[in-house]
Amino acid sequence: MDCEDCPSPEVQPLDSTEYCVVISDENGCFEVERCILIAIDKKYSLNVPQSFSPNGDGSNERIFVKGWGLDKLLEWRIYNRWGQQVYESADLDEGWDGSYRGEPQNMDTYAYVVRALNFDGEEMVLEGFITLIR
Repeated sequence: MDCEDCPSPEVQPLDSTEYCVVISDENGCFEVERCILIAIDKKYSLNVPQSFSPNGDGSNERIFVKGWGLDKLLEWRIYNRWGQQVYESADLDEGWDGSYRGEPQNMDTYAYVVRALNFDGEEMVLEGFITLIR
C-alpha cells in the first residue's frame, strides 16, 4: 500500500490480501468497517515474439522478452545459424535491435535461450527461434 492515511491509496499485492477500511465521523457517532479481498491468481508466462523488423520504420525495431509475473531477467542469449552468440542481456527493458558489434545482422532465423525469475522466485526457461526481417 503506498499510504495508509491518504484518501486514495494504491495497492499492488503479489499475494492474496484482505484490505479493511474503517469509516467514522469526527464526533464518534458512528463507525463502519468494510473489507475487500483482492485474490491473486498466480499465473506466470515467459514469451518472445517470433519475428521483428529492425528496418528503421519506427515499428518493431527491437525485440523484447515479455510475460506475466516476471521479476527479473537472468539471461537472454541469441545465436546465429552458426552458433555464434550475437546478443546477450539481463535487462527486460533493453531488447535486441538486430545488430552484432554495431553491424546490422542479415535477415535470417536466430535461436535464443531465456532464463527469468517469476515473482515466486521460480526460474523459468524458454528456448525458441526469432526471424529477423529487414
